[in-house]
Amino acid sequence: MHKVQWATGGVCALALAGNAFAQVSEQTTIEIESGNLAQSLTALGRQTQTELVFDPTVVADRKAPGVRGSMTADQALEYLLSGTGLRHERTSSDVVLVLASAQQSSSTRTAPAEEQPSQDSGGDDGGQESASTSEPVLESVTVVGIRKSIADAIDVKRDATRIMDSISAEDIGKLPDQNIAETLSRIPGVQVTRVEGEGKSITVRGLGLNKLLLNGKSFIGSARNGDPNLSDVSPELLAGVDVIKAPSADLVEGWLGAVINLRTKRPLDLADSVISGRLQSSYADRAEEWGEKVSGFVAHTFADRKFGVLLSGSYSNSTGASDVYQSGGWTQVSNVDATGDGVNDTFFRPLRLMSWANTYEDERYSVNASAQWRPMDELTFTLEGVKSRRETDRLRSTQQAILTNNITNGVIDASGTLVSGNYSGVTVRPLIYGGDSYSDNKYLSGNAHWAKDRWTANLNASVSEGEGAGLGGDGGNNNSGNDNVLVARQRAGNLASVSYDAAGSNVSPDYGFNANYDIYDPSQYEIYTTFDVDYVAENKGHDADFDVEYELDGFFKSVKVGARTETIEVFGGNPLSTYPALSSHDPTPGSPLLATEVPGLNYSGVIGGMFPGESGSFPRRVLTGSADFNQIRSALGATPISFDTPGAKATINQVEQTTDAFFAMVRFGSDLFGVPMTGDLGVRQVNVDRESLGYTIVGNQAIEARAGKSFSDTLPNLNLIFDLRDDLRLRFAAAKVVARPDLTSTGVGISLQPVSMTGFSGNPDLDPFRATQFDTTVEWYFAPASLIAVGAFYKDVSAFTTSVEVVEEHPEAPNNTLTGPAAYTYIIGRPVNGKDGEIQGVEINYQHALTMLPQPFDGFGYAFTYTYADSETPEKDELTGQTLPIPNSSEHSANAVVYYEKGPFSGRVAYNYRSEYMTNGGSIASGGSNYADARGQVDASASFRINDNFQLTFEGVNLTREINSFYRTNPGRLYSSYLDDRRIYFGVAATF
Repeated sequence: MHKVQWATGGVCALALAGNAFAQVSEQTTIEIESGNLAQSLTALGRQTQTELVFDPTVVADRKAPGVRGSMTADQALEYLLSGTGLRHERTSSDVVLVLASAQQSSSTRTAPAEEQPSQDSGGDDGGQESASTSEPVLESVTVVGIRKSIADAIDVKRDATRIMDSISAEDIGKLPDQNIAETLSRIPGVQVTRVEGEGKSITVRGLGLNKLLLNGKSFIGSARNGDPNLSDVSPELLAGVDVIKAPSADLVEGWLGAVINLRTKRPLDLADSVISGRLQSSYADRAEEWGEKVSGFVAHTFADRKFGVLLSGSYSNSTGASDVYQSGGWTQVSNVDATGDGVNDTFFRPLRLMSWANTYEDERYSVNASAQWRPMDELTFTLEGVKSRRETDRLRSTQQAILTNNITNGVIDASGTLVSGNYSGVTVRPLIYGGDSYSDNKYLSGNAHWAKDRWTANLNASVSEGEGAGLGGDGGNNNSGNDNVLVARQRAGNLASVSYDAAGSNVSPDYGFNANYDIYDPSQYEIYTTFDVDYVAENKGHDADFDVEYELDGFFKSVKVGARTETIEVFGGNPLSTYPALSSHDPTPGSPLLATEVPGLNYSGVIGGMFPGESGSFPRRVLTGSADFNQIRSALGATPISFDTPGAKATINQVEQTTDAFFAMVRFGSDLFGVPMTGDLGVRQVNVDRESLGYTIVGNQAIEARAGKSFSDTLPNLNLIFDLRDDLRLRFAAAKVVARPDLTSTGVGISLQPVSMTGFSGNPDLDPFRATQFDTTVEWYFAPASLIAVGAFYKDVSAFTTSVEVVEEHPEAPNNTLTGPAAYTYIIGRPVNGKDGEIQGVEINYQHALTMLPQPFDGFGYAFTYTYADSETPEKDELTGQTLPIPNSSEHSANAVVYYEKGPFSGRVAYNYRSEYMTNGGSIASGGSNYADARGQVDASASFRINDNFQLTFEGVNLTREINSFYRTNPGRLYSSYLDDRRIYFGVAATF
């Protein structure tokens, strides 16, 4: 931190973090509201990390225009001082002085073009110190690395006109995170769900309805609901991430939790030429395999910085493994004497006992290209494109025990759960799934920005596409990947039973097999049926918007109006491959088709050592091998994967949604009882038309079905900021918000999974989610790179969608693996329009750089965040009768980071925690609602700077290798558990 002291009467020094104007030509994205000149100078110094020294009596009562755009500190300062009779002068110590000019300038300058119209900044007093000596005494400490990135993120939060949190680009690079979901988990109120060891999705303040933007514009991804997969976005491509929790009228609608704006780097924001790269090796300890990751970045400007180009990209190849236990769900059993006392019992038991050994090889790349042209100071054009692809070759090996109601020696606890007993007549199935998946995303956007005198205008347009195949997994009972499998079971005469004790460990009940054959001998199994299904998504969208802002004098600072249109099309379904009678391709007619007789299906051995370090007596090995389904389909005469059958057509969900929005807002500011106050007031009108297309089954025919729905919403909002002191800021926000339901949920099709006998059906009559929300925060910027912020929030959610489970018969489902009524009896999840709900809570954000400590301890710092979110809906748990919370909302979540940075070394350790949460409501028949257990994860990172160009890097992810566990109603009904890799990354980074 630079410290400046000056001693002439009444002269103040403004001390701000950063490199003191070391490179006067370096451009920075600057956003300063019009207002008091002293506040504008303070904000400029903080945003450009420049030491500005001025006499308060000289700048008193002077006004300054708003400044937004990418420019040098000199350019911005010249614009702020134009027409004021003041000038600026840089001393030999690189301190910038603001002085009275001998002759008042009458010239005016046009502010350079705005580069980030989606981010708004408010003026701030900063900190000013009284003078005490007659000569300046300068003491410089350059802030870089972790502390610099934290200071940058705090400054973005401080200058924002909305309630928001931010992570800077260097902070992303330093955090031990390999995708954006993991990075976002460091922000207060953000909770992450992990699948296959990495962050997959997030909730903000307990809500999963969030809007993901790229440079302020929405884009379509490959998830089945049209959203981008956060795990497909490489952090190396980004300049920063903003999580906006309270809206303004000019912000895109469609969220209840937060807007997450991913900001990529822009060429005219950088120095004339930048080249950087990173090379990493990774090691996954469960897979015992090495991987690699490489990323690069190059940018250059031409024609006196009027034109710039940028290209960045990343590539990674890694192998991972997960050990999994799954019950396949729970079921309520009646009229069975399980305890042997002569009286029939009613109780809950698991459907299956399944041990999974999942391995996957993951290859992905991302490319970002950007070009900017500034033909004149008033006008900037930006063209940007992003392309990413991820392919995962996945092998899932499982040993399944299909349980029956033939139970002896049963023990039932007070909750009605069977906690131990012996099952006879068990079907054993060693299955090998292909399970591959891919995700492909394309995005192209254009922006024209014009600013002259009091006018500012923006025109934006974007197109995007996302497609993929393979379920993303849900962290519960659904694994990632397509379901391509030949279903095997023990041959006739091979008998098996299972002894069961639920009080085994937190990863699996204790159980063991008793069989009259070797359950690990593949020749003892026959192919019973087939289940060969892909899960596809094909989405596209485009949008366009414009806005115009005019600056005013007086209480009202500016007025802004704009409009936007967006169209989204999503297509999802489960195409399948159909097989003729297995006997028609049996090489040994007259006998069952054995598992060892199918070309392309190879049982090659056993994977053992599952769940290392975890207690319990349960199977820790499964049969494994390989499954080449191109060869298998050819050998068995199967059709290619297609939607040709009525059952496959019935799974189609195709939805098109068009949204038109208009907004108007005013910014204002004044002193209220001596306290500087700024804010904005606006309204956004949103009109939506939605059409759903699919098929229903009538007899053996798939009949086309359509359904439409329209709705409109008027969304007012208010943001207020009070500068109680130079270092103390109070914010208040109130707004109405709206979010569309998951478009997959609004289709007319139905998806059935015969292996688990479950399914999901859409509901085209779903209403959007609506909420009225109130937020307030107090922020104390008490020291450099330090902050204490406490906030409270309340959301009243109406038209709340909930999920119900019903038991239905679906004889049209293909490839059922059971016989009798059980072959077509499914538990179907259906979304319905629910009643009102609410969520309220508090957030605490405490960050402190311990620069006051003696050396070498002055390199330490820490950041602690905590969120309490109490949610409630009118929905009742069918089993317990208790009020259900909002799904995926943890009551408690916290994050702790301790870092140390001194000389060439920097390092940090991060811990992330969230308490238990409900994933979905459940019926009595399925054992009640499903919950995820509490979980914490430890990550770490370190770097050593060799010189100005090179540094060594280290990252460790999931160092304590924590378990993900899920259960039905209570932990005694274990639903599933996952043990993922501990990952270590070593690398070298270079910048020129």
